[in-house]
Amino acid sequence: MINFSLRKFVDENISHFDPGNPQDLIRAEKLLKAESKMNQTFSINEIEEFLDYLKNQKPQFEHVLSLPVIKSIYHDVYPENLSKKPDLREIPEHEIEEFREIFSSYLEEFISVSIRNNQWQNLIFFQQFYSQFFSPESLDFYKELLHDKNDLIISGIIRNDDMVIFRKNYPFAVDKKFYYLQSLVDNFEFDQDILTINNAVAENQKTSVDNKVVLGEILTAIFHFTAASEITRNIIRQNQTVAEDWKNQKSGFFNNLAYRIANYFADSQNSVFVLFLSIVILGLYLLSYFFVITSGSNAILFYGIANAIILYLAYRNFKYYFNFFNPKDLTETLAKLAGTLLITLTTGFPLLLMIGFGIMYAIISVSGAKFPAGALLPLIFLGIRLFKNKDK
Repeated sequence: MINFSLRKFVDENISHFDPGNPQDLIRAEKLLKAESKMNQTFSINEIEEFLDYLKNQKPQFEHVLSLPVIKSIYHDVYPENLSKKPDLREIPEHEIEEFREIFSSYLEEFISVSIRNNQWQNLIFFQQFYSQFFSPESLDFYKELLHDKNDLIISGIIRNDDMVIFRKNYPFAVDKKFYYLQSLVDNFEFDQDILTINNAVAENQKTSVDNKVVLGEILTAIFHFTAASEITRNIIRQNQTVAEDWKNQKSGFFNNLAYRIANYFADSQNSVFVLFLSIVILGLYLLSYFFVITSGSNAILFYGIANAIILYLAYRNFKYYFNFFNPKDLTETLAKLAGTLLITLTTGFPLLLMIGFGIMYAIISVSGAKFPAGALLPLIFLGIRLFKNKDK
């Protein structure tokens, strides 16, 4: 592999260096060998390979190597101006083709560094503006690295141990630019990888809330892959609603509180304590009916209606917090029921009061031949607030 950093050293020490001038080549050889003896910066083999390159290569390569990004890469300096589109009109295609083979190893190093550091936007720019510089070998190398990243995501989803730690260690799994890049490189090549990631998420969705939030982020990220197959495109698009639901499972006050309550029951290792706490919650819940009974038959009716509504909403909205419980275990089943009731009492108690008293006020007003106008304003306000926060 030719060490092009020698050219930078020569340019810095020989003014107006011309590789087509034999005298300049002799000066460059003396300079480089002297530097090698004094500081051992370059090896003799590197110097000889570089000088042979200067003697044998066509001068038109100077135009290719004058491109800022290409120049940075062959000097082993990570380029900083990738977003600027180069003007390649004056460089004949056959010269770029000849240069590819020489540049291949340096390009592979640039790709490796970029992937290792999750520099997906820089790779996107390079793919958009410099795709002509990929040799078949360097392109295969590129694709193999991307396949390896996809395999890491698939294995991580299947293991399903702790997706939060997985996301921290492998942030590209939820990075939309990572998947968009694969569309640019070869969407047909990576179509099966993306579909496999989607299927792995679907097959491992029965997991903790924390894991499911990350799985939702993965589904959202793969949406930015432009699939070659219409089937893959439709599957990814149809899963976006599910992805948003999963990502929002811990957002908002009520969901976050429910999550903490559910986790407390799920993480407890003391089955006796869970059983005791469940009995206490069930007892308090039933005891609430005793106090309502003392208020009269109307209160029982309204409190029962309010509880039915809130219990249904609590079970529908929070049941996924307990989907990792074992239904065959009596203690876990009881804990699930108690947890749902506790979530209901904690998050739904204000609504219980509003619904109960709202219904009572409306019935009493109607029975007295009065329109319950006083209840409309707070109910409208409550309805608007609930609608605005339904996905938070």
